[in-house]
Amino acid sequence: MKKKISIIASFYNEEENINTFISRINNSFKKSNRIDYELIFIDDSSNDLSNTLIKKACTKNKKIKLITLKKRYGHNPSVQTGFDLVSKKNYAAVIDCDLQDQPELIAKNFSKIKKEQTLHFVRKKREDSLFQKFYTYIAYLVLYFISEKKIIKNASYFKIIPPSVVKKIKKNTESNPYWNYLFTKHSTQNKIVYYVRKKRIHGSSKFNIFTLNPWRTFFSGIYFFKRRFINIILWLLIINILISLLAFYNFYNVVLILFLTLFNCLLIIGLFISSFVMYYIKKNKRIYCKYK
Repeated sequence: MKKKISIIASFYNEEENINTFISRINNSFKKSNRIDYELIFIDDSSNDLSNTLIKKACTKNKKIKLITLKKRYGHNPSVQTGFDLVSKKNYAAVIDCDLQDQPELIAKNFSKIKKEQTLHFVRKKREDSLFQKFYTYIAYLVLYFISEKKIIKNASYFKIIPPSVVKKIKKNTESNPYWNYLFTKHSTQNKIVYYVRKKRIHGSSKFNIFTLNPWRTFFSGIYFFKRRFINIILWLLIINILISLLAFYNFYNVVLILFLTLFNCLLIIGLFISSFVMYYIKKNKRIYCKYK
């Protein structure tokens, strides 16, 4: 009996990459007779020709499915919608359509996975913008420090997940899940494959300082580790206040006092913003995306 894998590809405005992405997926699986696959596209309400191109591909290839969301929900809820459509008996892969992650890696590594392993594609090098590199470094540093179960450093959303983990992911009730943590949390075995994340050739990245994607992802991670995060912030505040009082009464170091006061203000602002975002996430439980 063939093993089957459902490939979830959430996208927004990727008309320049869609046909190449489909072609590369199809060609990579043609080489294997032991693997069956389906390609599930989740269109996060694109306003270009992406949807039309996939509909055309669906008429030629029955392995391709398309779900078009009625409005833009964001990457994380879109991926959850993809998991809703995956059979509990199937493996699942999560990948973007921008071709920065090589689609061929799925078929190439699928046969190497043991029964209960989750395969994490980890970036040993990334040909991204300075903002993406800086943001990823800082975000992983913070989340790795506060995480209860250590997340895999430099791991992307690009993964292959076994049926046992798929079943648990389908039961998720969070509004904006932090996938890197959930995949690691629910996996009993983790396998790592290193790869180079390529530079985007066509289209524009949706992951930049002017969009909500990077900040939404970061705060969803903060929410999952909220207790430890708040405890760390409060302890830093207490320690800094004590140092400030000591500096004021013993050293009269104006520069040090000003620096510590500024640092405390930033901690308080960070705590306030994080608390507001975490309250919003908690209030808005699992988003069930409406689609056409």
